[in-house]
Amino acid sequence: MSKSFHSNPYILSSFLDALMKCGDIKYAQSVFDKSKEKVLPMYGAMMKGYIIHNQLEEVINLFKEIKNPSEVNLIVFFNACAHLKTQEALDLLKKISKTMPKCYYSNHRLLTALLDGFIKCGDSSTGEILFSKMKKTVENYGNLMTGFNQENYPEKTLDLFNKMKKDNIEANIIIYLCIIKALAYIGDYSMSESIIKQIPYSFVVDNQIKTALIDMWGKNGYVDEAREIFSKIPAPDKFAYTAMLNSYGLNGMGTEAVTLYYQMPQDFIDEITNICILNACSHSGLVDRARFIFQNIQNKSESIYGAMIDCLSRASFFEEAQQLIYTYERYHPSVLSMYS
Repeated sequence: MSKSFHSNPYILSSFLDALMKCGDIKYAQSVFDKSKEKVLPMYGAMMKGYIIHNQLEEVINLFKEIKNPSEVNLIVFFNACAHLKTQEALDLLKKISKTMPKCYYSNHRLLTALLDGFIKCGDSSTGEILFSKMKKTVENYGNLMTGFNQENYPEKTLDLFNKMKKDNIEANIIIYLCIIKALAYIGDYSMSESIIKQIPYSFVVDNQIKTALIDMWGKNGYVDEAREIFSKIPAPDKFAYTAMLNSYGLNGMGTEAVTLYYQMPQDFIDEITNICILNACSHSGLVDRARFIFQNIQNKSESIYGAMIDCLSRASFFEEAQQLIYTYERYHPSVLSMYS
């Protein structure tokens, strides 16, 4: 390549972006390191590439080298922190948000990325403060509601929903899924029924909403309501089956759970489904059925072993449970939760 190519940092930025998108990380790093004049778009191209290839720590390390990051640099950095979900990432988000230029606070895309970072890192309190200063959009409402649900503040989610209605912002499917999840935590039948009636028909017929409602009614102990919704789904997917299976299990209806399990298409059955059915058997004392199902599971994960051990322990088959722990530990490291 010509010297003029290497001497033009803006052309190099596009070149680095192309290299990263093609997966040639080493060459991109080499070109970047050899460049004498590193401009902000070059940093941005490298950081975006690292995110694509899940090298999030590299994004953080490279960002720390930038003296005066651009808005684009900050957005990429916030996205990396959101993916990391660590305390260090949260601390960096707080630090950078306090020191970035005030004019950046008018950039809606940047603030949305920052809010997403706070929520993904488990700090809805700081997210709520930022949200109060932002332009209100359905995306940001959904982000904050997700954070409240994750941190077990369902009442705040519902309060935010009421505020959203006052702001005349039209809800989307993500908002309604957040609301249903909050209602599942609260467990109030009258409140749930009242709010669900507000969901437009165009959303109620969506399978994601139906599955969330099955999960909500099951967790609140209203299995008949969950079953009625499930029965009206023409072709339930694996998520609807699993939600109904879990509803039976949570309410001590192990026999119904087993019947449904065997009605499921074979390709729908995965690790989560198997854990649900073992838990359902555990809560209903169906130890023999759990043993049979466990023996026929091809790929037994740590969680599947844990569910079977719990089932045996609940039924006072302590020696058998201990033997199962020994079997697991022949090929895997010890897991403390299996002993509790």
